[in-house]
Amino acid sequence: MSNRMSVLSRRLGRFAGGFSFATVAFFSIGLYADANTKGQVVFLFAGLVLVCLFASFFLWLAHGFAWAMIPEKPAEEKKPAEAMKPAEAMKPAEAMKPVEAMKPAEAMKPVEAMKAAEAMKPVEAMKAAEEKVIVSEDPPDAKYTITGKRIY
Repeated sequence: MSNRMSVLSRRLGRFAGGFSFATVAFFSIGLYADANTKGQVVFLFAGLVLVCLFASFFLWLAHGFAWAMIPEKPAEEKKPAEAMKPAEAMKPAEAMKPVEAMKPAEAMKPVEAMKAAEAMKPVEAMKAAEEKVIVSEDPPDAKYTITGKRIY
């Protein structure tokens, strides 16, 4: 993994460097063309500069992510097959302890044991909400700033 990431990072860095160089080259050629000619060539080079600048930005970004994914220490070697336990040495499935049987669900109480609907207290009548008149503290011609503070 580390070798792949370092190769990827190196290649992305080279592509990003190439596109950065192309950006500077197209920009300088565009400046030269603007100074010496009056035509559509300047717009062509301006477009090429933008494309190369866009590509080089994302290539440098990808290069940075690939570089960050390179591990600091190399990967450890895998254990050889001889060092691993043979299949016979592992516990057989029968030797493992059995799973406990599921407990039955508790039986529900009979309907008679539950409270009868008549025995329950009736719901008290809801009191009407008291209506309050909201009095504005501010006069109708008050002025405010954009942040909501009142101007006196």
